[in-house]
Amino acid sequence: MRFQFSYTQNADAPEKNVKDYSHGKYECQQLMRTRKGLPVAVFHHTELDIWKVQYGFSTVFFGTYDDAIQFCKKRFESDPHQKARRKKR
Repeated sequence: MRFQFSYTQNADAPEKNVKDYSHGKYECQQLMRTRKGLPVAVFHHTELDIWKVQYGFSTVFFGTYDDAIQFCKKRFESDPHQKARRKKR
């Protein structure tokens, strides 16, 4: 059995919007895909300088944006519909 989850507010939208993935105190910064086409989201905490990568049922936390992206580049494909929007400090 294969489960499919949509983390967006509008699951039928053909182009994914990073704002649809933001939740709580985490703002989605970038979307990627696994090799099977499942969503991968890179989040930044709005109050603390914490980055997290969520994919499937897994969550991995990082201290910097560069560490999170380096982790993603080794494992995932970039989403052709999205451009990275790194938060400037």
